[in-house]
Amino acid sequence: MMPKDDWRRMGQGDYLMGARLYRVPFIPQSEQRDHEHCVFCFDKFYLHPGHPEFLREGYCTEPINSRTARWICPQCFRDFREEFGWTVDGGGKVCGISRKNFA
Repeated sequence: MMPKDDWRRMGQGDYLMGARLYRVPFIPQSEQRDHEHCVFCFDKFYLHPGHPEFLREGYCTEPINSRTARWICPQCFRDFREEFGWTVDGGGKVCGISRKNFA
């Protein structure tokens, strides 16, 4: 378990405790919403050929509206998975959007 004073803790337990997560590639929602950030450490998810340093895959929540997806980077997922009681489902989805829409 991560220390209670870990700098990445910002009340995520209020909305992520026991969440079902999906390990998926990052797909931008639109040209205006071309990136997201890890809700713990703020690492950036971004698809751009000129920026390979950004995350291209991670864990996200199942949103009702895909604009509300919460993203978690692989490192923070490893660090907090047990404490938050997350389950993971591959499920053929890209954060609420069927993968077939991107084939």
